Parts: sequence; structure tokens; C-alpha cells
Amino acid sequence: MNKLSSLPTGPSQAPDFEQVRKFLHNNHDRDALDRFIKAGWSSPELAEFARTVFLAPGKTYPTAASYQYAMEKGADHPFAKETLSSLRAPGAIIPPLNRPVPKEHDWDDPDNPKHTAELRAEIEVMARLWRNREASFREEPWPTEYPPIPRTLWSRLFRIRNRYHSLMNTVQFEGLLGFSEPSPSN
Repeated sequence: MNKLSSLPTGPSQAPDFEQVRKFLHNNHDRDALDRFIKAGWSSPELAEFARTVFLAPGKTYPTAASYQYAMEKGADHPFAKETLSSLRAPGAIIPPLNRPVPKEHDWDDPDNPKHTAELRAEIEVMARLWRNREASFREEPWPTEYPPIPRTLWSRLFRIRNRYHSLMNTVQFEGLLGFSEPSPSN
């Protein structure tokens, strides 16, 4: 893959108010734009608000639809006021208009950075027990090596784990209790 293809493409500067006016299809939205201008918004501030309100799938910059959504909110909307105050806070700088969108992870995605190391370890334990139980059902010997957990199994075990208060409850209620390896003798 070419490194340049992974860079965001599109405008590098916020459109001026005349260009934004061309994005708007009705007089109500154009009046809303006038209210943003009268409230003292700059075009980069409005662009950041539009990007925050709605970002079209696959885009890294605000589109005409983003500005239309921003006009529906209006300059007096609490979120608009909050956005403007954060952009004008001491030391704050307006981020680049065209920047990559951070990856959103599903709540049950194995790569979700919000999952703790403890939770990941519990899923590993559950996967070993799950594989041992599956081998027992098929009347096969228990595995001696455990390859990485496939995404689908990880997601399934994560959802099961979330139903219960602890790993022990999960193991007990999901019928995995008798499938742990015996402890080695000292």
C-alpha cells in the first residue's frame, strides 16, 4: 500500500462563509449561518463545529452535509457554545481541518484499548476452558497448546463474561468448571 494513499485527501483550509453559503439549500439555513457570523464565529471555528457535529462516512473533513447539520443546531445551541468556548480557551489551537479520524472500536472488539489486562487474562482462561470442553464433547484429548483466540470466539467469550459478576461465576454458570487442567504436583 502506498503511504500517500493513507494520508487524508481533501481541503486543507476551512471554506470561507461565501463557500459555506453555497452548501446551504434553504433560507432557514442561510439565516442560521448569518447568526453564526453575527455571534463572532470564524470560518475555521465553524468548520471545526461542523466536523464535530457530523462527519460523513469515509471523510476526514466537514462536507456540505456537515455544515447543514451545524446550521440545524444553530449558534445558540449548548453544544455550539461549548465547542466555541473550547476553541477559544487559553492555549487552545484549532486542529487541522483535514485530519484522520480515530478508529472506533466495538465494545466487544478484542483490540479495544479500553479492555483491561485483567479482563484479557480472564478471556484467555475462558478460552482454554472452552476449548477443553469442546474437545471433551468431541471425545478428543484436550489441547496442549492454545493458539491465539479467533476474533469471533473472543467476542463471544467477552459477551458471556459481561453477564456475570466474576470469572468464577462465569465459569460456574457456563458449565466450564470441570475443564481446567490439573495442577502440576510439586
